[in-house]
Amino acid sequence: MKSLFVYYKVAIDQHAILRPLAEKFQQQVQLEWPELRCELLQRPQATPEGIETWMEVYHHPQGLSDDMMIGIERLAQEMGLPAKRASEVFTPLR
Repeated sequence: MKSLFVYYKVAIDQHAILRPLAEKFQQQVQLEWPELRCELLQRPQATPEGIETWMEVYHHPQGLSDDMMIGIERLAQEMGLPAKRASEVFTPLR
Protein backbone atom coordinates (compact mmCIF):
# COMPACT_ATOMS: atom_id res chain seq x y z
CA MET A 1 0.00 0.00 0.00
CA LYS A 2 1.51 3.33 -1.08
CA SER A 3 1.29 6.67 0.71
CA LEU A 4 2.26 9.93 -0.97
CA PHE A 5 4.22 12.73 0.71
CA VAL A 6 4.57 16.06 -1.11
CA TYR A 7 6.62 18.91 0.30
CA TYR A 8 7.42 22.42 -0.81
CA LYS A 9 8.67 25.79 0.43
CA VAL A 10 6.43 28.76 1.23
CA ALA A 11 7.55 32.27 2.16
CA ILE A 12 6.04 33.37 5.47
CA ASP A 13 4.41 36.37 3.79
CA GLN A 14 2.58 33.95 1.45
CA HIS A 15 1.21 31.74 4.25
CA ALA A 16 -2.15 33.52 4.56
CA ILE A 17 -2.63 33.43 0.78
CA LEU A 18 -1.56 29.84 0.15
CA ARG A 19 -3.19 28.14 3.13
CA PRO A 20 -6.80 28.56 1.93
CA LEU A 21 -5.69 27.58 -1.57
CA ALA A 22 -4.00 24.40 -0.28
CA GLU A 23 -7.07 23.56 1.82
CA LYS A 24 -9.40 24.08 -1.15
CA PHE A 25 -7.07 21.95 -3.27
CA GLN A 26 -7.27 19.07 -0.79
CA GLN A 27 -11.07 19.38 -0.71
CA GLN A 28 -11.07 19.02 -4.51
CA VAL A 29 -8.79 15.99 -4.26
CA GLN A 30 -11.22 14.38 -1.82
CA LEU A 31 -14.15 15.07 -4.15
CA GLU A 32 -12.25 13.20 -6.85
CA TRP A 33 -11.31 10.29 -4.54
CA PRO A 34 -13.72 10.25 -1.56
CA GLU A 35 -11.83 7.57 0.41
CA LEU A 36 -8.53 9.46 0.18
CA ARG A 37 -7.30 10.89 3.48
CA CYS A 38 -5.36 14.16 3.23
CA GLU A 39 -3.23 16.05 5.72
CA LEU A 40 -1.59 19.45 5.45
CA LEU A 41 1.41 19.91 7.74
CA GLN A 42 4.26 22.34 8.24
CA ARG A 43 7.60 22.23 9.99
CA PRO A 44 7.34 23.81 13.45
CA GLN A 45 9.71 26.65 12.61
CA ALA A 46 10.53 28.67 9.52
CA THR A 47 14.10 29.14 8.36
CA PRO A 48 15.98 32.29 9.42
CA GLU A 49 15.22 33.58 5.90
CA GLY A 50 11.47 33.34 6.54
CA ILE A 51 10.74 30.16 4.57
CA GLU A 52 8.31 27.50 5.79
CA THR A 53 8.26 23.88 4.65
CA TRP A 54 4.79 22.47 4.07
CA MET A 55 3.89 18.84 3.55
CA GLU A 56 0.80 17.24 2.08
CA VAL A 57 0.22 13.60 3.03
CA TYR A 58 -2.13 11.26 1.17
CA HIS A 59 -3.34 7.82 2.26
CA HIS A 60 -5.96 5.58 0.67
CA PRO A 61 -7.32 2.33 2.19
CA GLN A 62 -6.31 0.39 -0.93
CA GLY A 63 -3.12 2.41 -1.46
CA LEU A 64 -2.61 5.23 -3.92
CA SER A 65 -2.70 4.31 -7.58
CA ASP A 66 -0.42 5.90 -10.16
CA ASP A 67 -3.51 7.60 -11.62
CA MET A 68 -4.29 9.18 -8.24
CA MET A 69 -0.74 10.49 -7.86
CA ILE A 70 -0.75 11.92 -11.39
CA GLY A 71 -4.17 13.48 -10.75
CA ILE A 72 -3.01 15.08 -7.49
CA GLU A 73 -0.04 16.71 -9.24
CA ARG A 74 -2.15 17.84 -12.19
CA LEU A 75 -4.75 19.43 -9.92
CA ALA A 76 -2.03 21.15 -7.85
CA GLN A 77 -0.68 22.76 -11.02
CA GLU A 78 -4.15 23.76 -12.21
CA MET A 79 -4.98 25.38 -8.86
CA GLY A 80 -1.75 27.37 -8.69
CA LEU A 81 0.05 25.69 -5.81
CA PRO A 82 3.84 26.19 -5.71
CA ALA A 83 5.36 24.64 -8.83
CA LYS A 84 8.46 23.29 -7.11
CA ARG A 85 6.92 20.33 -5.28
CA ALA A 86 8.93 17.29 -4.23
CA SER A 87 6.99 14.02 -4.09
CA GLU A 88 7.97 10.79 -2.39
CA VAL A 89 6.13 7.50 -2.06
CA PHE A 90 6.43 5.30 1.01
CA THR A 91 5.10 1.81 1.75
CA PRO A 92 4.75 -0.02 5.08
CA LEU A 93 7.80 -1.92 6.28
CA ARG A 94 7.94 -5.53 5.15
